[in-house]
Amino acid sequence: MKLISDACSNHNGSRELMEQMIKCAAETGVDIIKFQSFRADKLNKSWPDYQNTYNYYKSVELSWKDHVFIIDKCKKYGIEPLFTAFGIDNAKFLHKLGLKSVKIASPDANNWGLIDWCLPKFDRILISTGLHNHQEINDLVNKVYDYREKVTLLHCVSLYPTPLEKVNLFHMAALMKAFPSVGFSDHTLNLDASKISISLGAACVERHFTLDRNMVGKDQVMSSTTEDFEELVAWRKTVQTVMYCPEKDTDQENRRYIWRWGGEEAHKNKVE
Repeated sequence: MKLISDACSNHNGSRELMEQMIKCAAETGVDIIKFQSFRADKLNKSWPDYQNTYNYYKSVELSWKDHVFIIDKCKKYGIEPLFTAFGIDNAKFLHKLGLKSVKIASPDANNWGLIDWCLPKFDRILISTGLHNHQEINDLVNKVYDYREKVTLLHCVSLYPTPLEKVNLFHMAALMKAFPSVGFSDHTLNLDASKISISLGAACVERHFTLDRNMVGKDQVMSSTTEDFEELVAWRKTVQTVMYCPEKDTDQENRRYIWRWGGEEAHKNKVE
């Protein structure tokens, strides 16, 4: 079970913040830190309030050298790097960098061109499903099923933040019956839904990550802190301890209590 700190755009384009986030995420004990790989110039010009939206994404866009910087720092601090590829060009670049895993965001969960390109190229592909209905998710399951050994589908609700009454972890549980590897991309403000999904057997849990909720940035206030991730790491350890005991049948001595009561007649009727 993997825990993912999603740096999203909370680094504000600063390499100093990028490195601090990588270092702090590694120190919490999470497995993966994720960044976003996109080109602001690809933003749809018909998007409402295009210019302001473009200006924002341009300010947090990772350069090609930033990607290399992030990968190098992840190696330094001992944490796995992951990037969301927004478009085939970015997926191709990530592959050229030697990355074995890639994330596909909810808006692209029916982008068959991107998915078809990634499936044979990467060893691990995570796909969020937050913007899609049941039929579209079924189509996605059918699309990637032959690659099920390398694909993880993420139950997700694309509300920022997500109210607890909208989380619908029953849907995650249902998806687990249809697909072998299912995780949870959690946008709630507290850790309850993440903890429950870990207990239900989620393959991974992803949450937005910030060093300080008071920093500038649209996602900072709804993101989890290092303390939050430390709590999740501890919870994962507890769940793994409670849920799995490899030596279930070692307490043979206590079996004598089975026939503690009943006297001679009970022992006479004992089935060997």
